[in-house]
Amino acid sequence: MKTTIILGAIAAFFGVAQATTYAQFCNDDSCNDGCGESVSVDNPGCLNENGRRSIKFHDLNFAQVSLVFSPTPNCPCQNYCQNEILDCQQGGLACTGPSCFNLSNLPGAQSFRFIGGDCDSNNC
Repeated sequence: MKTTIILGAIAAFFGVAQATTYAQFCNDDSCNDGCGESVSVDNPGCLNENGRRSIKFHDLNFAQVSLVFSPTPNCPCQNYCQNEILDCQQGGLACTGPSCFNLSNLPGAQSFRFIGGDCDSNNC
């Protein structure tokens, strides 16, 4: 019986640890207006979100995530990268990073992509 409970607790912990963080790009600076569909920050695919001014994060997990900016659609290159926009590597006890990230004071971009880990050098 004790073994079953322990195994269940371990499975539940790892189920939570593998959960993903979601992001929504929004039209205003404070993540309230025109927020789009939630996307997983674990997906490295390109997000064509021209004109967006903020990103709302929810369901924070245990990952370190950076945000790559591209000046044109379809993420052909990196002209800026926000290193560690989320840093959730504190054993699950603390997760730093804003629930709303304001993009308006950063270099303009027409497309974005999330990456795990730190930013590489700009290449465009």
